[in-house]
Amino acid sequence: MERKDKVVVAGLVLVLIFIIINIFSTVHTMDDYEARKQSGNDRWKQVENRILQTEEKVNSLEEEIEEWKK
Repeated sequence: MERKDKVVVAGLVLVLIFIIINIFSTVHTMDDYEARKQSGNDRWKQVENRILQTEEKVNSLEEEIEEWKK
């Protein structure tokens, strides 16, 4: 092979290596995003449950107050 061909092949191998690294990086980023998204969704479910529990407590206290007024 001529020197020019060797340079082209080396360049193509280098580009291929960068593409492979980019693919692995993208897969890792997507996996990390999905984990964070699920964690955030779980956290919002906890917040929603706390709000519902607080509403139930407020409603029961309001009922007690109404009973005391009678």
